[in-house]
Amino acid sequence: MKALHFGAGNIGRGFIGYLLYKSNYETTFVDIFDKVVDDINKYKRYTVITLSTSKNKEKVENVRAVNLKDSVALEKEVLEADLITTSLGLNNLKSTGELLRGFLKKRSEINDKPLDIIACENALFASDVLKKAILDGADEELKKYLEKSVGFPNCTVDRIVPNVDIEKELPIDVAVEDFYEWDIEKNKVKINNKIIGAEYVEKLDPYLERKLFLLNGAHATIAYLGYLKGYKYIHEAIKDKEINKIIVGFHSEAVQALSEKHKIDIQILKEYSNKLLKRFENEYLKDDVSRVGRDPMRKLSSNDRLITPLKLCCDLKIDFTNILFGVASGYLFNYKEDEKAQGIQNIITKEGIKKAISNVSQIKEGDYLNNMIAYKYEELKKQN
Repeated sequence: MKALHFGAGNIGRGFIGYLLYKSNYETTFVDIFDKVVDDINKYKRYTVITLSTSKNKEKVENVRAVNLKDSVALEKEVLEADLITTSLGLNNLKSTGELLRGFLKKRSEINDKPLDIIACENALFASDVLKKAILDGADEELKKYLEKSVGFPNCTVDRIVPNVDIEKELPIDVAVEDFYEWDIEKNKVKINNKIIGAEYVEKLDPYLERKLFLLNGAHATIAYLGYLKGYKYIHEAIKDKEINKIIVGFHSEAVQALSEKHKIDIQILKEYSNKLLKRFENEYLKDDVSRVGRDPMRKLSSNDRLITPLKLCCDLKIDFTNILFGVASGYLFNYKEDEKAQGIQNIITKEGIKKAISNVSQIKEGDYLNNMIAYKYEELKKQN
């Protein structure tokens, strides 16, 4: 089986590429950075180093790479692939879909061999986003081919891959935490239903929101509150008594909302929550708060990790005091080297916090939640 993975970064190599190798796929990475492509083709292998009490090392072999700019080589890979995956950021899916459209058109004219395309991104229903980008502008023949032969299962992906300094044999070796989860929509898979380490589920929505709220939302909140208190790493911030109390409260609010919405046993959600809190405390990850908090423009958007649970709690009349801390602290994330963070600060400086909330989180000025976020923002600002 041949796999083509867009995005040869840490997640691509340390998570998706790692599991594809364990599942006996011959994997080709696609990346825009010449150095990464050249290194993969030079060594044809890399090591995944698990960061815990003991550093476990596993080799990933039989890999190669093509440059995103090499359309001839890329077309050949798309024509031969059994599976296409991505981990390059939600914002890049539209251009990736436009690129794939032409290659898939050529493939449809040559064979109708089944194919799955899975967007492994930190976002809700990312494969649907990629599918739409491919369909927009597709002719009727291509649409028929996609419907018949190509699956677009959505998924959740979960593995923390920090930018930590470790001793490497090769420049493309990658360090990861000793936990991963990959949940894939079972009913949309055409052929790739035996990926080792992946769980195929009937209904993905609960898994998506569980991960988005309890992992991504709480993780970002630790980063933003930790930044305000001057902590460098996530494991340091979560051990702060005030921050820890807020995160436990964040989880409690989100767990109640998830349980009510998806009819999930609250005890199962609490067990998942407890596992996450222990993961956040992993000192071996040395996960920088600036990395976890990066791009607050996206993380504070209306369908992402902080505003979605906030709105759900509000709709269900569940207390959201601690989730509010996460949202408000995100608007105070003033990391100078983060272009998106500075973009938010510029809006606040020129037009005020309520206008920033309207622009970034799509919550209109005068709305109850806009006022609540603005009030908490001002409260936190005075304290810091």
